[in-house]
Amino acid sequence: MSVSKLDPAIRRQYEAFRDQGYVLIDNALEGFDLNEVRGAFEQARTATQPAWKDMVASGVFKGGYGHGPDAHSIEDPYLFHRCFLDIADNPSTRDLMRAIIGPGMQMTETFAHIHHAHSNPHTGWHRDWPTYRHPRYALKAKAFYYLDDQTPDMGCFALVPGSHLNDDFPPHKDYVGEQLEAMPGMIKIVPKAGTALIWDVTLWHSATANTSDQDRRILIYGYQPFWVKNWESKTPPVQAIDWADTPERRQLMGIHAVDGRAAWDRQDVAYLPEHEALAKAKVI
Repeated sequence: MSVSKLDPAIRRQYEAFRDQGYVLIDNALEGFDLNEVRGAFEQARTATQPAWKDMVASGVFKGGYGHGPDAHSIEDPYLFHRCFLDIADNPSTRDLMRAIIGPGMQMTETFAHIHHAHSNPHTGWHRDWPTYRHPRYALKAKAFYYLDDQTPDMGCFALVPGSHLNDDFPPHKDYVGEQLEAMPGMIKIVPKAGTALIWDVTLWHSATANTSDQDRRILIYGYQPFWVKNWESKTPPVQAIDWADTPERRQLMGIHAVDGRAAWDRQDVAYLPEHEALAKAKVI
């Protein structure tokens, strides 16, 4: 679908994303029971906390999103509760993300992330990779869902609007420690519970210190085109396969493409009957 044919509200969001590198969507979790999501989040935290504590005690930190003494990052939280897969396919953000990534959109990562009260920033200023640009699509965008009302002292995610259009990496060595929040043009993202932040990973961004008495809890989803290989040699977890009960969901999980070559499809997962017909109709 061309940009001109998008729903006007989604087109405005898309244009804001292309211009500023991010957009906030209020009440993005209105189709979900927020208390149920919070309960599932805490279930995943409880299940993984012993291993996290052992890691912190060892002094050897491994894992994404600052997994270590200042943050507890839980990869693939849907292994603990199905609602995290449902949110990956959230109607409130799905059409915008498809406009940003393209019709072959898949989810390539998901985390439940806790930035603990009274903790340091778990990362400094950076961008996730160089600015690979396409006239219409982004190579990767993320959705952050906030489970609690934020305050400026809760270790907010910070970014520099428009910096995705800057070819340079941020001057991170000049803005560390007490100077972290002196980065020119930076803003803190301080939304209400249920808000989604959709952002381009080439934006200059950083964590900040959580000096409050409350943990910051967010859900993180990363989206990329289907031709970016997701599972590599691993077979997708049975939870993802069982949830993906339509061709569109199979694509979202990086299993079988609706919009894309049949050669990109995984061969270690059986096609859905209706998806097999799609694949056989493809030339390559």
